[in-house]
Amino acid sequence: MARMTTKPIARYYRGARTTHLERLHDSAPGDFFYQKPMYDFDVSRAPSSVRVEQTSFLRIGLLVLKGTYSSLEVVEPYAPSALPQNLILSLAARIGHILHRNPTQLVTYAIENADLPKKVAASTRLPIRVTRALLRLTVGFCYSSLSRVVFGTGDAEQNYAALLGSRLRRRRPKSRLIWGLPAARGDLRSDAGTRSGDARRVTFVGAFDERKGIRQLMDSWSSVVAEEPDAQLHIVGKGELEETILAWSASARNVTVTVDPPRASIWKAYRESDVLVLLSQPFTNWKEQIGLPIVEGLSFGNEIVASTETGIASWLTEHGHRVLSPKATRDELRDAIVSSLRTRRPRVDVVRDLPSVDGRLTADRWLFPRDTEQIERAH
Repeated sequence: MARMTTKPIARYYRGARTTHLERLHDSAPGDFFYQKPMYDFDVSRAPSSVRVEQTSFLRIGLLVLKGTYSSLEVVEPYAPSALPQNLILSLAARIGHILHRNPTQLVTYAIENADLPKKVAASTRLPIRVTRALLRLTVGFCYSSLSRVVFGTGDAEQNYAALLGSRLRRRRPKSRLIWGLPAARGDLRSDAGTRSGDARRVTFVGAFDERKGIRQLMDSWSSVVAEEPDAQLHIVGKGELEETILAWSASARNVTVTVDPPRASIWKAYRESDVLVLLSQPFTNWKEQIGLPIVEGLSFGNEIVASTETGIASWLTEHGHRVLSPKATRDELRDAIVSSLRTRRPRVDVVRDLPSVDGRLTADRWLFPRDTEQIERAH
């Protein structure tokens, strides 16, 4: 029988968000490293027993080289901005396999659904064939340095297959598709979580920038209220368009804006919401992977209006939500919102389609199987 490792595990994120820390409460215990905090980062939400530290990828590479951890979660290879550091971490892992009997195993969670060769070619102006060949080598090197990969969307799995071809089917790494869907909030598993009253609330949660489709929502809102005079819009978040949004809301009908609220206020917004709108827009160097507000809104039983940019667009369509082109007209977005309000299902019906265990937590347990087994035996 193989000897059980006593080394700890760790996770390394380039951009850390509050939700990453909150997830640690139910995950296999391990150190949490990050390169930079995102706009919604609140370190107080981390478990007190977890080491949370901002550091550089070079230090992480040194820890991998030393074999400090049994397993380390790293940024997925398909993320272009992380590719340089992933090459270094992959090289450190390969050297570590030569130096140590129990080297650090690299694992990752993959949800990048953009066309990576096209993105890189657009930013570097290299011919697409040259770009694809270079990425096949570099991404392939990083991918084959992993021991385990979870794909969080079908689009992500298809993207890796399109780029790497036969490499994806080799023995290493082991891979599995686990949709990045949430579980229902605990208080929504019974009739107590159904909608009551006549309130009709539309909610936007996220960064106040062009990528999230907030302008399209603002442009459509007057026509939504013309159809549904009692409809309320609650905009929650912060970002570069804050002044524009506040100026617009001052004269818009039935609109409230909450800037940079604590997590408890965000949960309250979801709980009071009927329809969550996130019409993600395409950008040259970015594409919505899933959309955290979509995931969180689903967990509270919200109807979703999203664009085809999200990696779970097909799932949303199949389960009764509205998915539009990111170039949807004002009238098309209005119709989707109004229809969602008028046919709004009880929350328990919405969350019935969700998995019993949060998909990201299921992925974490599969990425760190030995540590999960130890936790389960302890309980």
